[in-house]
Amino acid sequence: MEVAKLSEDDLKLGFTFDHNKCIVCGACVDACNKAYGGNWRALPTFETEGAKTALSISCNHCDNPVCLSSCPANAITKDKNGIVKINSEKCIGCGYCQWACPYEALHFSKDGTMSKCHLCFDRLGKGLPYCVEACPTGALTFGWLKEPDGNVSYLAPASITKPRLKVIPPHVQIKATPIKRKAEKNSIGLISFTLGSELALTYTLFKLPFFQIISLVLLASTLILSLGHARVSAKALRVVLNLSTSWLSREVLFGGLSILALLFNIIIRDAYFVALPLLALTVISSIMIYVLPSRPSWYHIDTPVSFIGTSFTVVPPLAYLFIHSYLLLALGGAFALIEMLTARMKLRMGFKDKRLLNLLYLALLVVGAFFIPLTLLASVIALISEVIHRREFYQKVVYYGVPTV
Repeated sequence: MEVAKLSEDDLKLGFTFDHNKCIVCGACVDACNKAYGGNWRALPTFETEGAKTALSISCNHCDNPVCLSSCPANAITKDKNGIVKINSEKCIGCGYCQWACPYEALHFSKDGTMSKCHLCFDRLGKGLPYCVEACPTGALTFGWLKEPDGNVSYLAPASITKPRLKVIPPHVQIKATPIKRKAEKNSIGLISFTLGSELALTYTLFKLPFFQIISLVLLASTLILSLGHARVSAKALRVVLNLSTSWLSREVLFGGLSILALLFNIIIRDAYFVALPLLALTVISSIMIYVLPSRPSWYHIDTPVSFIGTSFTVVPPLAYLFIHSYLLLALGGAFALIEMLTARMKLRMGFKDKRLLNLLYLALLVVGAFFIPLTLLASVIALISEVIHRREFYQKVVYYGVPTV
């Protein structure tokens, strides 16, 4: 048999979908919902030159499952057959895996944990997955794939996750796009912590008055607020268990250690040299959390620029009140200009914030060089600009998902 000739690395257990055999009956979706009730399989339909076709898709059990590597609680695993599963007992419901997946394959359950297709693993060797078994025409099949090929124009680039999926396109072109838009729910805690950690970094860097206490309170309060993003709060502490691959685990760990270091710095001066790099690692981790190929609006140069820009536009004018160095104003001005440039680059994605407040900020920096109290107003304007931009960051998310016409 052909399977016996393939090496273990060559065997790709997954789905094959043939558009030309699909009659858009929905039996695959109905069978899955009846068995699990989780809306794990989708069947988007498309009109093509007077005819109708559809794409049956769920989790693709990818060779590079970014959901697994992003999960901070080690709740997602991949077995020897390549089946990617979620352990609901370990899931904290943070939703980071959902952000990372470009196929919208993961869904929240009623209990707040994540769920998705698991290839009906308990039926393997006894029968086929319910969706495949229900398909009356053989449009959806399942087995060992020698050469998966899910790289079609109406799905996210296969290079992101290397899906174990083979799609046989229809004879006519499908005019659909995997690019979608939505607002991220429950984002107040995320806005607060990203801004809070960025401000704490430079406030500590410049050793401004009472920096240990102010940075500690700023970081601790916003970190606690951000943990509310996990829907299963009783298991929220599991968030630090996947330090090997999850930037979310690293962000929370470095943020927590930064709080401890700042606390020690109140009585031990040299603890500053521990707190500062930990704060920097916290901000770097925050940036990496959002640099996701599955979300083009976040996978953009504006993301690191705006996150770092918060640190170096808001605090330097404030620092100028205590450290009279024109370099601080030049630093803030340089980052304000760069922010305006990268913000304009996102306009083509439908974003509206052009960072026009940064022009007022720049004017205040110039005048503030001669009339120092105005630099405090410059810091306030910069903070308002950052809040507006960060809010749009979460409210206008461009991402890959189930294709739409």
